[in-house]
Amino acid sequence: MSLMATLAGSVPNLTFGNFILCTISIYVVILVKHLCEFRGMPPGPRLKYLPFVGNLFDILYEDSSLKGLKQKYGEVFSFQVGSWKVVQAGTPEAIKEILISKSADYAGRPPFYSFLVETLGGKDIAFGNYGSAWKLHRKLFSTCLRQYVSNVPLLESCVGEQAKKLLKFLEYQKEQPFDPSDILMTSIADVICGITFGKYFGSWHKDFKTFLKLTNKSFGDTELNNQLFLLDLFYFTRYFPFSAYKENQADFDTVLGIIRRVLEEGKAHYDTKQVDNLMMGLLKARSEAEHENEEEKKALLSDDYLIGSLYDMMAAGYETTAATLKWSIVYLVNYPDVQTTIQAELTKVVGPNRMPSINDRPHLPYTQAVIMETLRLGNVADQSIPHYTLCDTTLTGYRIPKDTVVNVDLEALHRHPVCWDNPTLFEPRRHLDANGELVTSQGNWLPFSAGRRVCSGEALAKAELFLFLSWMLQKFHFVPEEGEGQTPPIIKAVKGFTQNPAPYKIKAVPRNVNKSSVHYK
Repeated sequence: MSLMATLAGSVPNLTFGNFILCTISIYVVILVKHLCEFRGMPPGPRLKYLPFVGNLFDILYEDSSLKGLKQKYGEVFSFQVGSWKVVQAGTPEAIKEILISKSADYAGRPPFYSFLVETLGGKDIAFGNYGSAWKLHRKLFSTCLRQYVSNVPLLESCVGEQAKKLLKFLEYQKEQPFDPSDILMTSIADVICGITFGKYFGSWHKDFKTFLKLTNKSFGDTELNNQLFLLDLFYFTRYFPFSAYKENQADFDTVLGIIRRVLEEGKAHYDTKQVDNLMMGLLKARSEAEHENEEEKKALLSDDYLIGSLYDMMAAGYETTAATLKWSIVYLVNYPDVQTTIQAELTKVVGPNRMPSINDRPHLPYTQAVIMETLRLGNVADQSIPHYTLCDTTLTGYRIPKDTVVNVDLEALHRHPVCWDNPTLFEPRRHLDANGELVTSQGNWLPFSAGRRVCSGEALAKAELFLFLSWMLQKFHFVPEEGEGQTPPIIKAVKGFTQNPAPYKIKAVPRNVNKSSVHYK
């Protein structure tokens, strides 16, 4: 007998039945391994796990499927997609544990492909991983903003310049229906330009228009975000011929290129005696590091790191604030009594002869309560940017291993019946005490997140919201498209990277104030 015949005789006859049995055996081994890896973790669809894709098909239709998993497994559950272990947290206890009491354990950011593309390899604050570079830039960023916000005349001058243009725009509408989205976006964005770069671009500026167009696309393009979601979960899909991947890369090359050009101009005109914007503050920090010959600090203040921080300020600074103002208007038109109560408070405290100031804020508690309620119910950031565990830890008694992606469901917190009476009702007085004073220490109100990853721009955003809203409502009354007393716009959320109200139109009716006596600062 030949050698080949002997070998052939020793090989089992691989029938279809044997193949099926072998496949099942391999799957069982993989499933058992998966069950062991998730032992002690929050509950989830363990037996529906599939090799390579995990529980992808359980969450493919993201919003409804996550709600279905929540109904089945509770408000804290876990699953796997590709190689990523994911925990979804929606109870007040779990959220506070992640953001506050164990903030250091959950302070990381997952190394998603889209995060790295959009931040020059993670060289920013919002998406950068927790470490020495992040701590340095977070400290510098926060210090610059704090100095700006604390300078009330400078802040009001910056906001007032754009608020005046906004009020003129509302006046030019002559009580005709209009969509406020674009004017709110450009007004807020130009304020952020002034704070970030020390100059305004105006809606006519080519780079300004391109920046807003591409940034809005990244926030709101559902198809693009769905493909990036797939890319983040399955890194190898970057080799697939999906046009969105290259398109996203090209868009961010353009956006970051715009910021790089402005930074080069800033470096050419850098003046240590005139540090009145974020870019100059960062350049000053780098100059000091160079003067003191701090090599490590100099490396962490390279152009790429500065561009990352400047991009964070521009993109996050305008989009979320503009979205919140859009939510505030649609709620005020739906709740006209709330709108007239704000206006009565403004008339009583400020009067008709000057515009509201930051210094008036402590004396306008109801106006502040409306802003807080808009942030609670509008939920512009309904889900936090994903967190990433930096070590083995626990969550409400469950085991959470290192390198786990953790999603914080802020919308669940802000609408949780344990935390709020009638949680879906727009009721600003829930933020006031029995004496009508503002209650600011509620641990269940976290629109800016909390802990190590709390939004650095919280104070600035609150100041902008207060000034823009109070200035508009002092001068105008917002009514439905068809007029006072008619059907108001539908309150409906459109989900993207941020959550905006569905497009709507309203009318801006001038209030009966003495226009000639009102002056702008």
